Amino acid sequence: PNYRPTLDFNFAAVKKLDPRITYYRTGVASYVNEFGIVKVVGTNTPRFDHDPTTRESKGLLIEPSRTNILPYSFDDSKWATNSAGTLTRNAGTAPDGTETATKISTSSTDMDVGPTVSNGDSNTYISISASTAYTFSVWAKASTTAQVGNTFKVRMKRTSGTLFTAEATFTLTANWAQYSVTGTTESDNSAVWCYVGGVTGSEALVWGAQLEAGSFATSLIPTYGSSVTRGTDFAYLDGTAGTEFDDIYRTDEGTFVLDWFNDPNGNHNDGYVFTVDDGTGNNRIGAVNSNSYQVTVTSGGSSQGNRDLGSINSGANKMAFTYKLNDQATSLNGSDASVDTSCTLPTGLKYWWIGLRQGQYDMLGGYIRRFIYYPTRLPNNQLKTLSS
Repeated sequence: PNYRPTLDFNFAAVKKLDPRITYYRTGVASYVNEFGIVKVVGTNTPRFDHDPTTRESKGLLIEPSRTNILPYSFDDSKWATNSAGTLTRNAGTAPDGTETATKISTSSTDMDVGPTVSNGDSNTYISISASTAYTFSVWAKASTTAQVGNTFKVRMKRTSGTLFTAEATFTLTANWAQYSVTGTTESDNSAVWCYVGGVTGSEALVWGAQLEAGSFATSLIPTYGSSVTRGTDFAYLDGTAGTEFDDIYRTDEGTFVLDWFNDPNGNHNDGYVFTVDDGTGNNRIGAVNSNSYQVTVTSGGSSQGNRDLGSINSGANKMAFTYKLNDQATSLNGSDASVDTSCTLPTGLKYWWIGLRQGQYDMLGGYIRRFIYYPTRLPNNQLKTLSS
């Protein structure tokens, strides 16, 4: 466009936050840095994640609050094994750069091998809730070049009640990656064992285990003897005091361009990429990481409809959408613009939420790569170009 944006936050390229953005998160959290190393940071530190293999910058990581209920996420003489497998501690370089990776070697096709991730006793179980989705994850790689291509299994198994088993099989590579399995417990389940392992003669380096309530794995939350909770990430611009916010945002028209990456294994139904609202759900414009609809507008507590352009990509997405009285349009991943000619504008908008809505709901579970705002309603053909 031959019109300059008033904001252009290129998180993936700059890897820092504009001073006008407020960021919060309670608790320790982890991310992969530009060297492919897993780093742990403290409260209120934003995370700019990278692909552990390609080192590509993914952008600002936004995740919901999760708790790692495994008391020992690392093998500090607390992991155990059954007779079908052996453990060799401190056998390789871990994802965090330390020599703390554990090598597991299996001698049976029995899937209950490798470290029983527990309290240091192979008979010790982890307490869970019934009728709840859980995800067990662990970082792993082939122990040697000869082991590349071998299978590797991640498994949860109930210890009492109705049969509950969730397992996933992966192919080991030469690079560290986080592998996971998700399953929903039965109504009478109250405890679970977590295992990793492989086929006869298979070896793998493992590190960083996590068991969390949720339908997909999130970044590692380190534990050293008890469960640990990572709070919700959220970032926002506060316009309650006016000043710069009034100079940036037009109430009568504008265009947002969003470049984001969702978790391919995450929730593609209700995570919010961005919202501008009045602090409630009564007045808002939201961009949604959803296969059902991608833009939703509410004015005075009344829905002004949703814009649906089909399914989002499992991974990278771009969206350009406008707001103007009875003249709104949305383009997703280079689609022709979908136009709405009967939409009332919300009023009293004061906050821009990045990766969630209303400061507490529907976290993205992914990365915001770039965020651009134009204080004008751009033409439909430019929306298609900007979202391509």
